[in-house]
Amino acid sequence: SPPKVCNVPDTDYSVRQLAAEPLYENFEIAEKLLDDREYFFDDFTAPDAHFFWCFRRATQFKLDLTRFENCNSHFQRIQTRASVKKLLAFEAETQANFSNS
Repeated sequence: SPPKVCNVPDTDYSVRQLAAEPLYENFEIAEKLLDDREYFFDDFTAPDAHFFWCFRRATQFKLDLTRFENCNSHFQRIQTRASVKKLLAFEAETQANFSNS
């Protein structure tokens, strides 16, 4: 979140824009690597898991990611994996427990 990296008032938009540009550059690379592919390599590997986390974080920052069709498809595909469903359910349960504490 912008307040964690800059405490100057009214700079949220600027901080987000400056942070988004290098992120978009990386997503462009991933977009090309995922062209006509389900995963970065022949099968699901650690880079797919890491990229899922990175892309998920970007969605939480409310960035416009619509132009990254392959990345979005990869993101949706990874969410259907049983292990990811289990992890996301655990995360939701953990967050609910913090909220109820």
